[in-house]
Amino acid sequence: MTRINEIHSGCDAPPMKSLTVIFVTFNSQGVILNSLAKLADDPNIEVLVVDNHSNDGTPGLIRERYQDVQIIEQTQNIGYGRAANVGLRMTDTKFALLLNADIITTPMDIQKLLNHAINDTAGIAIWAPTTDVREFADVPPLVVDWVSGSVMLFDVEKVRQVGLFDENIFLFAEETDLCERTLKSGYSIKLCRDVFFRHLSGQSCPPSEKVEYMKWWHFGWSQCYRIVKNGHDSVFRNPYTKFLGYLIHSFTATSKTKRMKWKAKSKGALAYIRGEKAFRTDGSPQCS
Repeated sequence: MTRINEIHSGCDAPPMKSLTVIFVTFNSQGVILNSLAKLADDPNIEVLVVDNHSNDGTPGLIRERYQDVQIIEQTQNIGYGRAANVGLRMTDTKFALLLNADIITTPMDIQKLLNHAINDTAGIAIWAPTTDVREFADVPPLVVDWVSGSVMLFDVEKVRQVGLFDENIFLFAEETDLCERTLKSGYSIKLCRDVFFRHLSGQSCPPSEKVEYMKWWHFGWSQCYRIVKNGHDSVFRNPYTKFLGYLIHSFTATSKTKRMKWKAKSKGALAYIRGEKAFRTDGSPQCS
């Protein structure tokens, strides 16, 4: 596929040839075709899928329906941030739009978000739409400290300068860490409230007890890692207090599901305290 890096001035119809859309998938067969439906057949949109070693046939399903979508298959599940970095390193367009597999949007809404990026001449590195509440069309963007990792539009050069996603993290807190480093690097982040993408939250892969336990284990680990890495730990907020809080909840939660969630978080926090990493020596994630 050929990418065109040319950017035209003006906001009437800036070309999406300046944009690469990146999906990260893992066992996403149930949602990815719906997410690609209005994008993959548009000749002005280039789509790249980074698949985290799905075992449900996701890559083959995409190839069968959308021959023009480029798919990069990983040999194991490398996590959201690492997979996103694979796509961001391959991208040679000025902008890259990172999407969860359960994000539903249209070329028109992508164009609206891209218009903000093209017309921002200040030091903005990341833009995002709303994904929970549809705002009025004339609501101005907000400069914010954080946006959800489910949808992030990047100025590729700037985010590469920041350092992309931290590859020590398997899941959770990777976008928070990136947003913090973006601000520390002198760039800004904008929430474009006049643009709405629909997020089918939690549907990127089919739920199972094993997958849910792994996710919450990494939540506990990642929270501890981030607060220490970015200097947010204190007497009352540190890996030990995180672990204790999670452990107490694992005994007091009112349902079996909630107790499992808190137990997994406590195990992840304890693993961090013990010096364990999010990935095993063979590159596979803990608890997988």
